[in-house]
Amino acid sequence: MALEAKIKFAVLKVRNESGRSRRLSATGYVEWVLGDLRSKSTMHVVTEVDSVSGALFARNSYNTEFTRRVAFFDVDDATRHVSGDRTEFLGRNGTLRSPAAMTRTRLSGKVGAALDPCAALQVSFDLADRQEREIIFTLGVGQDADEARNLVHRFRGSAAARGALEAVWQYWNHTLGAVQVETHDQSVNILTNGWLLYQTLACRLWARSGYYQSGGAFGFRDQLQDVMALIYTEPRLVREHLLRCAARQFSEGAVQH
Repeated sequence: MALEAKIKFAVLKVRNESGRSRRLSATGYVEWVLGDLRSKSTMHVVTEVDSVSGALFARNSYNTEFTRRVAFFDVDDATRHVSGDRTEFLGRNGTLRSPAAMTRTRLSGKVGAALDPCAALQVSFDLADRQEREIIFTLGVGQDADEARNLVHRFRGSAAARGALEAVWQYWNHTLGAVQVETHDQSVNILTNGWLLYQTLACRLWARSGYYQSGGAFGFRDQLQDVMALIYTEPRLVREHLLRCAARQFSEGAVQH
């Protein structure tokens, strides 16, 4: 995941050690939700191949909160085959364990409305003996189509994926290393210096998922208590969260949850 952009990378490395040349294909597949429950949103999801970026776009214009958002799925190879039809990809009564599309030479290219929506991208390539190939799939979302295109172009290729991964490493090394606790119990050190702080930031502040806010809600007291663990590592995020919560507090002292 990129730190400052809504995009996820899946990097596949293939090395041929068979002793002969091979003709292979790699297929990336996602199922769109673009809402709270797939069973409710699937009939509203419309897919298309963007004429500018070549990525597979998906929209749910019936989502009242994110009407203009455009999700995308892309691969760093211009000679890709696509499908936005889940039923066609899996086959009748098919499963992800053995999709019907894997028995064909290419994907159908079917996209649009009134489908059982998905995003499937397939690239074919030749590998000589001992040769290696890297294929990068990207999944993300933009505020609109223009931002989605910009993200596709900005993060396409191995250099962008590697740079994003190194930025993530640097961020967590800095954040989790700001305060170090040393005890005679190594398990306590590992828990305190890595896991607990990571959980506080990733789960309680970003995902807002926990004992009392598992649905992404803001819990005034609980999250304010938890966010204090970040005062020495991410004071900017602590301040933002304090102000966000204070904006929902009445002058009498009561708060909105």
